[in-house]
Amino acid sequence: MYDDNQKVEPEWYIPIIPMVLINGAEGIGTGWACRLPNFDVKEVVNNVRRMLDGDEPLPMLPSFKNFKGTVLELGPNQYIISGEVSVLDSTTVEITELPAKTWTQIYKEQVLEPMLNGSEKTPPLITDYKEYHTDTTVRFVVKMTEEKLAEAEAAGLHKVFKLQTSLTCNSMVLFDHMGCLRKYEVIQDILKEFFELRMKYYGLRKDWLLGVLGAESCKLSNQARFILEKIEGKLVIENKPKKELIQMLERMGYDSDPVKAWKKSQEKAEEEPEAEENAETVTSGPDYNYLLSMPMWYLTKEKKEELCKQRDVKEQELNTLKRKSATDLWKEDLAAFLEELEVSCPRPGFVISTHAKPKKTSGKFFFCVLV
Repeated sequence: MYDDNQKVEPEWYIPIIPMVLINGAEGIGTGWACRLPNFDVKEVVNNVRRMLDGDEPLPMLPSFKNFKGTVLELGPNQYIISGEVSVLDSTTVEITELPAKTWTQIYKEQVLEPMLNGSEKTPPLITDYKEYHTDTTVRFVVKMTEEKLAEAEAAGLHKVFKLQTSLTCNSMVLFDHMGCLRKYEVIQDILKEFFELRMKYYGLRKDWLLGVLGAESCKLSNQARFILEKIEGKLVIENKPKKELIQMLERMGYDSDPVKAWKKSQEKAEEEPEAEENAETVTSGPDYNYLLSMPMWYLTKEKKEELCKQRDVKEQELNTLKRKSATDLWKEDLAAFLEELEVSCPRPGFVISTHAKPKKTSGKFFFCVLV
């Protein structure tokens, strides 16, 4: 779209799944706060498919890539996230996963070091620990006395080693497609609102595609007919005035440029600068330049057959699209997305760690748009 001859971007893009549920959202604004966890992309796709089939979406648990711990639901919008810890022998404990979004260095400094060194009020709990991490995994091997380990097991290893964090999502505030702030009570409300909006735009998309394919099919059909009738001698255009030639094409039932006519009929079509007038351009009435400007070599057997094949393929595409519903188009996109997801994820050498060190920000936070 152009505004004062400057190309401008859309107000927002609308994907095939609600990306705010995949990426999550967290921040503070004037008078509002937002906290929305990440969810597994395949579960989101599955819920969209359920709604396409007329079923209600299923509840989902927060999900973090490469996270090997557990996420349990305590109540509505309340979760507990646990790392992984196990006992190797009577004096050794192994920690192989930290709570999501906990960095290994921070955990070591704030949990293990105080346990090792103790304080004035708290005696040391562990005798030593070793680190065997990789760029994608966590592994602490902790040494304790038998008595301390027995006490830790009785109290709960996750609690003692602070391997559990709580997650509360009672402030899911997002901008909707109208740019208005709205608070959502449950995840399913976000899914349902996105579903209704996206289904509407799939209907608009189908109408637009039908217009495009219909115009292109009509254009190719007219061009193929024009070439065939010229080869068969039914159409004589040599040494005739242009006005008479246009009148003849009208009488024979040829359509004025279908693609050009369709573009003009679209209220939201991209505005293009007006082309300069020249001697060969028809400024009023039917436009047959798409026929009369075809090169002479289209009369060869090879180009004639190629043009007829293009006409048949385009007509088949149009008929196939007519038989599909907006739901069918959405399902096809979801299937293609999942197929590509299986190929590209996980990508070698590219891993999003759940223990990444948080980056400093400027102190400004923004809400994520629903779509």
